[in-house]
Amino acid sequence: MKNGFINTVFCLSLSLASCSGFLDEVPLSNVTDKNYYTTESDAEGAVNAIYEAVGIGSVGFWYGTGNGNTPYGGLFSNDYWLAQELMSDNAIHDDWRYAGFDTFSLPETDGQVKTLWFNFFRAINTANIAIDKIPAINMDPDKRNHLVGEARFWRGLLYAEMVKLWGDVPLRQLPSESVDPLFNVERTDQLTVLNACFEDFEFAIDNLLDNYRTGYGRANSLIANAVAAKASLIKATRTHAAEDYQAAADYAYEVIKTGKYDLYPDYGDNFVISKEHGIESILSINYGINDTWKSQFNVSLLPSEIRKNSPGGSEGPDNANSWVAPTKDLYMSFAEGDLRRDITIMKDFTYSDGSVYVFEGNAKYPYYYTKYWDRVAEPDGKNSDQNYPFMRYSEVLLIYAEALNEVHQGPTTEAYQAINKVRDRAFKDNGSGAHDLKDLDYTGFRKAILDERRWELALEGSRWFDLVRLSTDFAQTIKRVKPSAYPEEKHKLFPIPQYERLLNKKITQNDGY
Repeated sequence: MKNGFINTVFCLSLSLASCSGFLDEVPLSNVTDKNYYTTESDAEGAVNAIYEAVGIGSVGFWYGTGNGNTPYGGLFSNDYWLAQELMSDNAIHDDWRYAGFDTFSLPETDGQVKTLWFNFFRAINTANIAIDKIPAINMDPDKRNHLVGEARFWRGLLYAEMVKLWGDVPLRQLPSESVDPLFNVERTDQLTVLNACFEDFEFAIDNLLDNYRTGYGRANSLIANAVAAKASLIKATRTHAAEDYQAAADYAYEVIKTGKYDLYPDYGDNFVISKEHGIESILSINYGINDTWKSQFNVSLLPSEIRKNSPGGSEGPDNANSWVAPTKDLYMSFAEGDLRRDITIMKDFTYSDGSVYVFEGNAKYPYYYTKYWDRVAEPDGKNSDQNYPFMRYSEVLLIYAEALNEVHQGPTTEAYQAINKVRDRAFKDNGSGAHDLKDLDYTGFRKAILDERRWELALEGSRWFDLVRLSTDFAQTIKRVKPSAYPEEKHKLFPIPQYERLLNKKITQNDGY
């Protein structure tokens, strides 16, 4: 942690320079702690730095974690969602960096786990700086509270996600502007951390304005409700308390009842770049700000064989590395007629001359992910303007359905309506009810939620925790698809990075690692 946080503290002054365009360059030579936080523009820059940390990650790109595990981009750029798909029955690895997640031979020395931990705390510290400094700035009080609310929204989200991944984690609510306060810090009980998250969410809900800094991935009160619903399921997984499931339902309903969000008519519209801030997008992590800061979906998911075998060698994705591939089990799990399957996974590619390249028997794997490849906007499949969909409206509906089933120990009319709205879109039933669920008991509906989330949210970083939360046998569910993997109960949490524990002797390890 020492070297990583030395880099963090040093680099935060650079990231705070980001203003309304996230990467607008301003002179840095005169920016100091004493003279920077004085104007509304400074306050906005402090909050914008959080978006940089979770998204484009310029500081992480240049400075890394202090031991050579330098990430490309910010927190949500690659490892966050790749790891959670690989630690499930959805994906297999084709890059040595991710072998530990796929095979469940995940040591505490794993570099990707360490990078995730570092990037979470870098983003949290960035939020803490904004929360600490903005209240002293002389500006419109409503706007000031909005900016603090944005920062607290992100801190709540980040800590909830850390609890999901690691359980107990150190709760730091003040900025670390030197390395001294970072040592001899114990892990905080996860329920205490989650309660602090909900205090942050409630402040955000109460203070985020509807007419200031709106749109394009920025937080608003409805987004805060949606993410609080997601975090409520994290808490409910730990407590199994009806009141926490009810909280998830209540937060989700606050979003649903407004009618301000809805499903796209076509599932694939969610992954068309020109529509990525549309009616279904709750919270997306923005990329494509300039030619440097783009997402790596295409690089990490698409196969190089398409171009190698194309007529003339010039069609299909360039710079494709296929770090991960879908399991056959995921492909075969989709019901016939479910349009989400071929939007998520491809088994062949058609060239401009009409010839078809079939992957099975020709490429390394029979299936590849295609979900984030906008072939019209990016025919060469290079680094992408595609955003990462942290949360879509369909997930709000599925959270609502799941929570109601848990509260009432069986599905209610509203629970059926929510999940069947998602299924209606998936099969293009247009309200006919041809694929509606009905007559399920509590256990059957719970299994239906687990399956629906798999099909709806594949490759969005959901499957691992869905199995932790909803499967009847976490290890065996994965072992059935990956017989050579070694999933155990301990893998319901990630290991605390050894690098952290070597420098902070009070940080304990999760059981089994």
